[in-house]
Amino acid sequence: MSAFALAAVVIVVAAGVTGYYATHTGNSSCSDPDSISSHVYNPYRLNVIKSCIAASGVVENVFNEADGDYHLRLALDPQYSSLTNSANDQHQYGDLVVEIICALPITQSDAVSACQNYTNTITIPSVNDHITVTGPYVLDSDHYDWAEIHPVYSLNIS
Repeated sequence: MSAFALAAVVIVVAAGVTGYYATHTGNSSCSDPDSISSHVYNPYRLNVIKSCIAASGVVENVFNEADGDYHLRLALDPQYSSLTNSANDQHQYGDLVVEIICALPITQSDAVSACQNYTNTITIPSVNDHITVTGPYVLDSDHYDWAEIHPVYSLNIS
């Protein structure tokens, strides 16, 4: 085999591995800045399906939670509609739950320690904003196993 043919094979294999990784991790640029995941309150309840994905849609509602999180209901764009499940349909009006952690004053005493030494820098969207978020795709066993992105690693308003 010539050096040129060998180089071509190496490039094709490398491209295939890179493509596989990018499509199976959800977003090749997805990462956990500032170790946000280490500040999730009661993380045992979150069954991680994918370590990081991206999704977009329109914010239907924004709730303030006692554990210091913002709980968003996100009406997904059509290409992300497979991210919700029957629990989202029954308990979240068909929307994906998106959690921005440690963004509010904490009024739930057992949640205080989770946010220690972390300052939220994620932008908080408003109802009707179109957003793109990244973060772990999880099922929340404390809430009917509905699907969430929790915690949000990045959020862009478009």
